[in-house]
Amino acid sequence: MKYEDYNIQVPYNKTTGEVQTTCPSCSHERKKKTDKCLSVNLDKQTWFCHHCSYKGALGKIVKTEYKVPQWANKTQLSNDVVRYFESRKISQPTLLKYKITEGLEWMPKSAKEINTIQFNYFRDSQLVNVKYRGKDKEFKLFKDGELILYNLDNVHENTNVLFIVEGEIDCLTFLECGILNVVSVPNGANLNSNKMDYISNSWDKISHVKKFVIAVDNDSAGLQLRKDLSNRLGLHKCAYLEFDGCKDANDFYKANDINTFRKAAENIKEFPLEGVFTIQDIYRDLDNMYEYGLPKGISTGIHDFKLQFVKGYITTITGIPGHGKSDFLDFICLKLLKHGGWRGCFYSPENKPTELHVSKMIRKMTGKPWEGYGKVTPDEIATACSVLNENIWFVKPEKEFTIDTMLDRIKQLKDKHGIDYFVIDAWNKLEQKRGGKSETDFVGETLDKIGVFCEAENIHAFLVVHPAKMSKQKDSNKYQVPGLYDCSGSSHFNNKTDNGITIYRDFETELTHIIVTKVKFSHWGQTGETTMNYDVPSGRYYHTLDQITESWI
Repeated sequence: MKYEDYNIQVPYNKTTGEVQTTCPSCSHERKKKTDKCLSVNLDKQTWFCHHCSYKGALGKIVKTEYKVPQWANKTQLSNDVVRYFESRKISQPTLLKYKITEGLEWMPKSAKEINTIQFNYFRDSQLVNVKYRGKDKEFKLFKDGELILYNLDNVHENTNVLFIVEGEIDCLTFLECGILNVVSVPNGANLNSNKMDYISNSWDKISHVKKFVIAVDNDSAGLQLRKDLSNRLGLHKCAYLEFDGCKDANDFYKANDINTFRKAAENIKEFPLEGVFTIQDIYRDLDNMYEYGLPKGISTGIHDFKLQFVKGYITTITGIPGHGKSDFLDFICLKLLKHGGWRGCFYSPENKPTELHVSKMIRKMTGKPWEGYGKVTPDEIATACSVLNENIWFVKPEKEFTIDTMLDRIKQLKDKHGIDYFVIDAWNKLEQKRGGKSETDFVGETLDKIGVFCEAENIHAFLVVHPAKMSKQKDSNKYQVPGLYDCSGSSHFNNKTDNGITIYRDFETELTHIIVTKVKFSHWGQTGETTMNYDVPSGRYYHTLDQITESWI
């Protein structure tokens, strides 16, 4: 790659240092078209536009670059701010110790610059982010700042138990009461789902913690956050805390004294034992389900494809070799990333080498071919690679390719990055150490192991399984359409799979038949068939031509 490939003009006699030039992304649209707003580092072979923030690198993946707020030590707080915290029973020494500041900030709800309380997020004593609080519970975070846990620097190597709360005020409440091993999520609770990049970004500081005590708000959104946090961190490592009769920790503290709060914080409740629970244990979930409806999965957005995907379950995809099983599964996974933010990992020897697999994903993301007329541009490759780099991982153990080794690697990725699914493509590429068991028994036990893993880790499994040798239809050269019972090795692929999909391509009509043969629960979707066209240059499946050219990045 050369700078010219990105339409970046660099003086021919410059090979080192940093130069300023026009930006290919924004300069042609600006009044000051000749303004040299693009900085190019010739040594690192990277660039950044100070006007539109366009960034890139020669032939490299550009990782997300977070902006960092400027730290200002404003120790003088106004009377109004101090009185506000006093109404929450948070003292001035606590405000000073944990560097609460205030200042003017433009707030979107007010649509003007107003005075704000500022909660400063530090990691290793460096300011990383700021939460601004205006009047009437108006909040915002520092634009383009990295999301981390609040009070992260109070997590030390000897911190074995860590409380996690829903807001900075609750965190300060614990600190006021002398409980220092506490952090807060940065962006509150969401009733539908909670993205937890802040866990991944804080993982190096909290990975050694043995027990996480989740002490979030006592409402439906808080319940969902508690569930998502326990799934993300591992249910076996989590417990929870509730402040009876109060919405949150600070409400409880305002109604009681420090000693009562400390005693309440000791009333840690364990999650029900796996497989052992009472109606009381699930009543809150049941009530939540009644109020907001049965839990739905993530839709792919594919027209007439009536199946949603839910974490904790197994989907098996089968089809005759060459009919597009792997291709359609990649299509599904990228759609789940687009519509649901799902991240995942692939064990996919069928798609080797990995760079070829990635190029196929980029084609699907851009809707463009890799070669020839209208091919994907270097900018689009760099952008797509940046997205994939933060959301897709590839698993290839050094030695063994057993299911135990795979699940161990997947568990590590789940812990650190919070992935939502994994792909095994294809089943026959796993190393099968049967130990004298029949193939049927081995398949059954392995599927049970995957099922238990998916439920425990709250992760979805996609399995690609080849069918046994298929017969041709009578009076035709076409093969019969396989189902889960036709999967090579065992009927357990039908019995122990939650969802089943068959991919069948009719090479005479050039249409692909996507057949949902099994759905675990009716509110996820229904069995049935949708017929789609396949665009060879982009690798996309489509119903209408405009679905080919729509960019997903």
